[in-house]
Amino acid sequence: MLKVYLIFILFFFNGIMGQTEVVILSENVGTEIDNHENRFYRIFPNEKGLVDGQFVKIEENRYALHIVKKIDGKLTKVRRYFSQQEFDELKNYVDLQPIMTEKAKIAMYKGMNFLRAEKIIKEMPKPQHVSIKYMSEKKVSGTFFKTENNILFIQTPSAIERIDLNEVDMLSYRSKIGDFDNLKPYTTIMTSMAGLAMATLYNEQRPVTFNEYGYARKDIAIYRQIFGTILGLIFSGEVFDGLSTLLTARETIILSEDEYEKQNH
Repeated sequence: MLKVYLIFILFFFNGIMGQTEVVILSENVGTEIDNHENRFYRIFPNEKGLVDGQFVKIEENRYALHIVKKIDGKLTKVRRYFSQQEFDELKNYVDLQPIMTEKAKIAMYKGMNFLRAEKIIKEMPKPQHVSIKYMSEKKVSGTFFKTENNILFIQTPSAIERIDLNEVDMLSYRSKIGDFDNLKPYTTIMTSMAGLAMATLYNEQRPVTFNEYGYARKDIAIYRQIFGTILGLIFSGEVFDGLSTLLTARETIILSEDEYEKQNH
């Protein structure tokens, strides 16, 4: 029984000694700094995955910052320490910033495509030709044809590249294929004429075939021309899709927070 009382007294005094004073960094953020405020005011730009942070005064002229971060899907707590001068400098910096309104918050997130990278990749028309910058300096161009477990599969002229979405910095792609149905009749005519022209050229390269009566077999040449025209019609759909893709403007988006910081600050 005595042992239980001793443990209780130990925890009681430990709680009293461990009490600290929560301080407000700025009226702009309040007692807890959430991830939206951190991004808007750029209070801790190097703290990736910050969920929230709170300052406490641990002794005279010394502060501790308690941070909750989300790393690889798991919440982690870390602690940073600030002197009075460092705290005052940060406070003055935040005090001088404009208040984060809902309108300003929406405008801030408009360019942060890295926060919805998975959704963008999932909704992209595939297959399509893309250009990717990844791992800060590497670049690759090719046909993006599928994604599995956030791995992008890119067909290049020599091999299939596999790139982790978390390593992608910038992506140039077409969010949708433009509507060019008015060009479809012209594409059909063009491909069928191309097929006819190829068949005619082929006929010219082949020796003339004669029947048993010594007459030239014109039916064979005509058959080849018809076959070439049909092939042209068959491939007109693929040609039209390719032409529509080429005529659609590409856009370049930033898909990593580090690249966003580099481009905007």
